[in-house]
Amino acid sequence: MSSRPSEASSSSSSSTLSSAPSAQLGLGWGMFMLGGSLAVGLVLASQSLGSSIARMNDRAAPIDVRGVASRNVVSDRASWTATVTARAKTLPEAFELQHRSTAALTDMLAASPLSKDTILVSEIDTTRIFSRNSKGIESNTIESYVLEQRVRVLSENVDGIAAMSRRCTDLIKDGIEIESSAPLFWVSSLEQTKLDLLREATENAAERARLLAAGSSKGVGNLLDASQGVFQIVPEGSTDVSDSGYSDTRAIRKTVRATVSLRYAIAQ
Repeated sequence: MSSRPSEASSSSSSSTLSSAPSAQLGLGWGMFMLGGSLAVGLVLASQSLGSSIARMNDRAAPIDVRGVASRNVVSDRASWTATVTARAKTLPEAFELQHRSTAALTDMLAASPLSKDTILVSEIDTTRIFSRNSKGIESNTIESYVLEQRVRVLSENVDGIAAMSRRCTDLIKDGIEIESSAPLFWVSSLEQTKLDLLREATENAAERARLLAAGSSKGVGNLLDASQGVFQIVPEGSTDVSDSGYSDTRAIRKTVRATVSLRYAIAQ
């Protein structure tokens, strides 16, 4: 009778001891599988990160280049304005003097190579000069009259315009009050010249991009962005520039400069 409890106790202890190795074995396999999964995950994550970095590098650092082009041009249009002034005590006297003075200038033009060009004579501007007292205060009494008239010439003879702007002052020795403005010169085909220079500047920028990429294993890709700079129209031989552009009208011979900025992707 007393032997049965002892057998049950022995059987229970044996069952407990036999289940312990199985639990440890299962725990070991779980840890092994977990470690393997983590290792595989790290390898895949590293590959994914490497691919992402490679794609980022492919998209990074585009090529930025600046192209330039220039051309010397000669003006083929010109304009010049002279102002003739007459002064006299009375209005009729001033008008008569003004008429003779303006006629002297138009006669000079008629006898020059500019005779067949467009000559524009403006209306007469009249200014009344009032006398002043000893204190410098202006009175209501008219002291004299000043009349002004402008003569403008438009011509394709740019050299003739330049010569006339200097020669007309010879009338001063005849008692004629004349003021010669600086002549203006421009190029009639300037817009076409600008288009040609933009094309040349773009080709120059593209060539620069190819040279920059020549030392790498990849070439020039698609054009990402393009912008046009301001035109610089300066006297021939001048290095003047302006952020807002320069447009010379005083020199017969000029240099036109164009710039463009391009951004290219790196070819994949």
